[in-house]
Amino acid sequence: MQRTIIAAAILLSALAGAQAATAQHHIRKAHKAHADSGVVTYNRDSKDPNVGWHWENGMRTCHNDCDNPEIPGSGYTCRNVNVLGMAMRECDWSSN
Repeated sequence: MQRTIIAAAILLSALAGAQAATAQHHIRKAHKAHADSGVVTYNRDSKDPNVGWHWENGMRTCHNDCDNPEIPGSGYTCRNVNVLGMAMRECDWSSN
């Protein structure tokens, strides 16, 4: 029974911390300028012809590291986020 109470207290503490971190993230994000938002869209062709996305014979082609969203031409938008007090990168595919 004591283990259950301790586990529940730890879980509630983690949830409260996550809510506080999310609220703090939204407050900071609202005050940031757009140029300083840490958002990057990878929509350019890679300079290295052996890595990343390129136009070849009228088709988009990727060579090496195609599963990495943070490569040129991937169309992914990546942003810095704060989850449970830890800095992380979040990437979403977009049609930009």
